[in-house]
Amino acid sequence: MLAVTTQTIRHAYVRIFYDRPSVLDKYDDETDLEIKSTVSLESLLKQYAKAYNDVTEFEKDKSEEDLKKINKYGDEPYASKSKYLAAIVDWESKEKMIHEVIVFWIIGFFLISTGSFLYFKKSKWIGLSIIIPGIIQMIWWSSPSMSTSGAHVEFLKFLNIKLLFSLVTFFILIVMWLLYRTEEIIKE
Repeated sequence: MLAVTTQTIRHAYVRIFYDRPSVLDKYDDETDLEIKSTVSLESLLKQYAKAYNDVTEFEKDKSEEDLKKINKYGDEPYASKSKYLAAIVDWESKEKMIHEVIVFWIIGFFLISTGSFLYFKKSKWIGLSIIIPGIIQMIWWSSPSMSTSGAHVEFLKFLNIKLLFSLVTFFILIVMWLLYRTEEIIKE
């Protein structure tokens, strides 16, 4: 209960205060601003394709010697291409993490449900041995593991899912405690 309470509070805090501007925002270039305001992976991909074509066009009439002298990390059009590439990789990584959170949290819920059924109907030991990994699974997958870089929309989607699952896990633990407590009172 301690872990799920603290992580739920942290998720809520980040969700409420994440949109605060940074003092460094004034140094963002056009590419940074476009990445931060992107609402879909498709729009990032279109921007990357444009930057990729810009690089290809830029290199077309350059010799090998000229290309060796160019800073391919900080100079345009390479810098924009690199930033869009990093944003796409980050977006896809967050999509993968969102999928994992949902799948493994549902597995934890299934374990808790199965374990609770066994606990009340068949065997307390077997039921409890399935409930505990279910609780751990749900808490682990809804725990903080976030970076705030990349596209704003995808980060908020990831954060909202983690916050929702943390809250649901919190309430499931309370309901389970009440059910088990009621069972103890009935037995007395």
